[in-house]
Amino acid sequence: MRILHWSYTRKYQVKTVFDLFPDTVVIFRQINGYYFIRTMKGLDPVALPERRHYVQMEYCINKELGTLPAYKSRKALHSRESS
Repeated sequence: MRILHWSYTRKYQVKTVFDLFPDTVVIFRQINGYYFIRTMKGLDPVALPERRHYVQMEYCINKELGTLPAYKSRKALHSRESS
């Protein structure tokens, strides 16, 4: 998955468009030093993203913005691995 376009919106938010879902605008919010998906606009009901797509999107935007180390060390990731 690749980022086609991204831009800052309001404080701590980034608006992004990805190649696999070009008609969908994904809004990311920053918390604890990394970005996660807050909302999605323009979803196609025929081709909805799956969980793996969400993870890829979050990984891509955090890599692009230099927050990947914080994203990789987030609490949710470690609690899933220990389960």
